[in-house]
Amino acid sequence: MAISHVSNRGQAYETAAHRVLILGAGFGGLGVALDLDRRLDGRKDVSVLVVDRDSALLFTPLLWTVADGRADPSDVVVPVRAFQRGRKFHLLHAEVQGIDLTRQEVQTTAGSRPYDVLVIALGSVTAVPDLPGLREHARVFHSPIDALELRNHLIEAVEAAHQTEDVNERQAWLTFVVGGGGDTGVELAATIRTYLATGLLASYPWLTEAPPRIVVVGRAGRLVPMSDPGTSDAVRRALQREGIEVLTGVTIEGVTDRTVRTSRGEIPARTLFWAAGITAPRVVRELPVEHAGNGAVIVDDRLRVPSYPQVYVVGDAAWAFDSETRAPVPPTAQAAEHAGRFVAGAIAAGLAGEEPPRFRYRPRGYLALLGHGTGVARIGPVTLTGRPAWLLWHGYYLSRIPSWRNRLRLVTGWLLSGVTGRETAQLPLERARASTESG
Repeated sequence: MAISHVSNRGQAYETAAHRVLILGAGFGGLGVALDLDRRLDGRKDVSVLVVDRDSALLFTPLLWTVADGRADPSDVVVPVRAFQRGRKFHLLHAEVQGIDLTRQEVQTTAGSRPYDVLVIALGSVTAVPDLPGLREHARVFHSPIDALELRNHLIEAVEAAHQTEDVNERQAWLTFVVGGGGDTGVELAATIRTYLATGLLASYPWLTEAPPRIVVVGRAGRLVPMSDPGTSDAVRRALQREGIEVLTGVTIEGVTDRTVRTSRGEIPARTLFWAAGITAPRVVRELPVEHAGNGAVIVDDRLRVPSYPQVYVVGDAAWAFDSETRAPVPPTAQAAEHAGRFVAGAIAAGLAGEEPPRFRYRPRGYLALLGHGTGVARIGPVTLTGRPAWLLWHGYYLSRIPSWRNRLRLVTGWLLSGVTGRETAQLPLERARASTESG
């Protein structure tokens, strides 16, 4: 029998003695809500309200299997209200419009909400700098729509290569540049390579005379610079074995519809995917506090905003460090979950009149999907590559998505793609929108 909702529309929140307001229902925000619900153990003087503009949690790591034609977008999202069953926190589906730290109030599209304790977990957006032509021509990857549009664009590019008789033009259409050598950039490049090699190009065997060229351009001196050097080297070797070119210590200076200009010269290419950084949402950047260069809020060693000890920030919106090693906390789902659990404990300690401990970030390891049947996995001192890493990536993230329904659909899709092939049909999203608007 299904477990009923314990909470209602949230009227009790306004009159509670202790009001905890969580902005964002991603990995960090939900991590706080779920762990805090357990720690409060039925306290009636505390009410928790989670505000989010979306009705579903996007399980971001598994977006790669949508982009490479093995899963549907609905397979990697879980309704947020599914987490509410049997728990006492409330949910408000609304957009956050402003945060008044002085009045301790948050403005949303559903009205203002006061708070006694605030958790900001609003994530990030892709940062596209104002370089010549970049905002006009670069493509980003941040959502299920982006995953579908990636597939659509690869199909369009291969079709354009098929139609031209000019050898140089054909190669330009089959050249894909990825700006950014971090976690997103390396997995994005590998996904493009996999989708082309094991899915799409099977229908265009005559294009083998101009094989696809995928180039990763990273500004840092090595790939995934927030990882350790050994992992970085393993990622580089895995990409190069897949035939992906790696340029590190190189910056992108501009882009046109035909070329990508870098500090090492021009690359004739019709496509640039941008994955070279993130920035905090506008409502976070506008807070009158100290910010890092990307707009994230600089927090103390308890993940609080200095001068506002009742305000915590977790996930990509926080510029945080391990309290002992001073190593930066990476903007990953794993780190956001970890920070969420810590903040739940810190809030519970504060409600009990205790001082919370300092934040320590202990990563479980590193996982990257880097091609068909290959990847890199680091667990403690052990680094795995190839098929073992590929299997570990799928097993780990499959176990982490909190829905048996989604797990079954994902496994079915992955198995079917191995037997019947990947999805290579184009979904005309823009034409569908235009048809709806004109009707």
